[in-house]
Amino acid sequence: MLEEAQHPAAPGSFTMQQILVAVLIALVLLPGATPAAAPGPADIVQAFNRALSERKLDDVMPLLAKGSVQYTLRAAHAGATTGTGGITSDLKTHWNTIGPVVFSVTTTYKRVAKILDTRIDGDLATVWATVTSETVERSGKQRKDSFSEVYLLVRAADGWQIGAIADNRGTDNLSVAPTAPVKAP
Repeated sequence: MLEEAQHPAAPGSFTMQQILVAVLIALVLLPGATPAAAPGPADIVQAFNRALSERKLDDVMPLLAKGSVQYTLRAAHAGATTGTGGITSDLKTHWNTIGPVVFSVTTTYKRVAKILDTRIDGDLATVWATVTSETVERSGKQRKDSFSEVYLLVRAADGWQIGAIADNRGTDNLSVAPTAPVKAP
């Protein structure tokens, strides 16, 4: 039977066992480079409102799920109609129609969502928020509004997307000329 030769480590050098133990301890104790977590439902709501504030509809659209729904209880702006098809409409069409109109009659349109509650159940999530909006019309007239908004999000293959939005916003007196709806992409 062969015996393994025992060679003491030279002063200042390490054995393979010591190196292995040091590596294992480092893996356990040192904070590793973990990949960034995917954005959660509240992050998507914040990104949605930030993109609208920056007037970047191209950044808004990927946050909206295919077939997403806007619940409109009343027109948000004087002169705009909610249509005759009920309280729901396609969310992408809604923002592709409303966004350019609001952006054309304002110099500033900022929305800040304060997240009140987020609930996640599997592939569904709800986010309740108080949205504060600041609008400055081209005439210089300024207005601040505050209203509740609830978002229903669905987990898609590439992350969370907004599946529906409903709010309790009242009608303001920002006059807008009706425009032809823009088809969703």
